[in-house]
Amino acid sequence: MQLEVFANPLVRARRVYPYVVVLQADIAATGRDRVVAFLMAKKLVGAISGKLMPSVEVRGQEFVLLMPSITNVPAEELRHAVGDLTAYRSKIVDAIDWMFLGI
Repeated sequence: MQLEVFANPLVRARRVYPYVVVLQADIAATGRDRVVAFLMAKKLVGAISGKLMPSVEVRGQEFVLLMPSITNVPAEELRHAVGDLTAYRSKIVDAIDWMFLGI
């Protein structure tokens, strides 16, 4: 499940943040919730720089992974994966390191 992309389970926010990506390691997925971050269309974000918000592609469209938006959602609301960001793993790990460790 880690790095899989799902439709945003928060329906009211789905227009701006259509997807979420699971950041939590599968081995740590023992509770009812999963740690996720929102994805926003890159065209809505504009120019970005640095490691904190990496660009990724989902279903042929460019998105920005909004690391500052990390939250948790009930695992049961993440029903059908629509993509996988494993190809961006190193960029995502760099963003996590930057966010929490400043490196």
